[in-house]
Amino acid sequence: MNVSIICILFFAFLVGVIPTSFAEEEHDMFLWNKATWDSDYFIHFQVQVRDTNGSLVSVIETFNGEYLSDSRTELVYSELLLKQVVEISNKKYEVRQLGDLQRQTYGYTAGAYNVGFEIDGEYIAVFHAYPPMFLVENDDMITIQWMIFKKI
Repeated sequence: MNVSIICILFFAFLVGVIPTSFAEEEHDMFLWNKATWDSDYFIHFQVQVRDTNGSLVSVIETFNGEYLSDSRTELVYSELLLKQVVEISNKKYEVRQLGDLQRQTYGYTAGAYNVGFEIDGEYIAVFHAYPPMFLVENDDMITIQWMIFKKI
């Protein structure tokens, strides 16, 4: 009888420990940092929406973003177009820029936008931006612009 209680306790211990250890291992693989002025990177994300006539419909901006905290971030960042070096509050930042133009085929867009790279058929995001949801009409043109600041 004592053996069965010990087995049950051991099984309960394994069930409780294994998922925790896997979660810790996965968390260590992908450590995300909030992109703020106090962090290594800062993100400014902007979307311009234009109708089929080219008239400006809306502009959406956010500074709400994060970045992957490993060497892949610097790899992707170094591939972006260098725009300028600026000084803000006595701190120097290198500013790199990325733009994209898309024709919208559905009525809204929401969620995270990413900058990353593909390796061995797998896409790895290193920068995320989280703009608010915005509505668009079919065939609207969406211009996405990233400005990523890095402390130097």
